[in-house]
Amino acid sequence: MVGLEAAGSVQCANGTALVPVDEPPRTMSLPPEPWTVRSTKRLIERWWMTLRVDEVELPGGLVLPEYHVLEYPDWTLAMCQGVDGKLILVEQYRHGIGRVSLEFASGMLEAGESPTIGAQRELVEETGYASDEWIPLGAWAPDPSRHDNVGHVFLARNAYRQGAPRPDVSEDLRVHLLSATEVDAAIRSGRIVHGLHVAAFYRAATDGLLDG
Repeated sequence: MVGLEAAGSVQCANGTALVPVDEPPRTMSLPPEPWTVRSTKRLIERWWMTLRVDEVELPGGLVLPEYHVLEYPDWTLAMCQGVDGKLILVEQYRHGIGRVSLEFASGMLEAGESPTIGAQRELVEETGYASDEWIPLGAWAPDPSRHDNVGHVFLARNAYRQGAPRPDVSEDLRVHLLSATEVDAAIRSGRIVHGLHVAAFYRAATDGLLDG
């Protein structure tokens, strides 16, 4: 059994003190230390992805002989709201999860391309819409544990139809126009499942950036 002493420490039944209740461990006040990479090896190298394995040593001395990291280019996300207040999304099959996914326009940045230019390009290519009003929402890591890239997230407001979508040859897209209420419902029902797209919507909503 565990008991509480008047002095504020937690003790086992044998009287051994564990952790002072009213005093956090000193290490908790310091930022976590980075791991030390003892060796690294690239297992797969492709134009769009590299898989490497690191041997790493943790600050406490524990060694992990195989820690896998995926190196990806940065990508961009264009959350878009038209002049009529509708949000412009695309629906496509995502093989990783084996199902159709409703998302905002997004894609990998091309070499030397700025995040803003990449977002504008992806929006036109995937939806046919363009905008002159772009608001950066942040640069977020999709999976900081295993991936080394970030997604640059933007809100495009007062968007207008510029022409027909021009998707890549591997893309089969359906464009959908939904109200903010309908997007919220799609998230809650599981129709929208991409975590960063969900975060982008609620960031814009809570910041009061969405019209209507």
